[in-house]
Amino acid sequence: MSRPTNPAPIAWLPEIIQKPAHGTLVIGDLQRWSAEGRGFAALQDFHFTDIADLNAELIDRLDTEIILSALVADAFDAVDVAVKLIDLDYRGKYRALADQSVDAPLITKEIRSLSPNLDFDLLVLGPPAQGANVP
Repeated sequence: MSRPTNPAPIAWLPEIIQKPAHGTLVIGDLQRWSAEGRGFAALQDFHFTDIADLNAELIDRLDTEIILSALVADAFDAVDVAVKLIDLDYRGKYRALADQSVDAPLITKEIRSLSPNLDFDLLVLGPPAQGANVP
């Protein structure tokens, strides 16, 4: 199976993750994103899944180095993802995307307290650039 390529930056993705590491897995609300017209399926080196489909086989098959998700999504939040990753004995990096309104130290402390083996941190994003193509 060939990988689709898309060399142009995707405006709705934060700049920090425009160049993903090998094995970047994004957990999200795929059904909603599709309905909103977000073109995630053609992003090279990103692999997308719903939380319900997250499992050890998928993580291993993708040789996952980092997992990304929103801090809060329609059907889950970062605690749900962290608990699932702990159950799967995932020891890689997990980063949740949040806006500036969150109490980052409190959230980070809470999720890190769930498991010292989970490399967790927040990526706190500023507001979109003026004129950005955000759906």
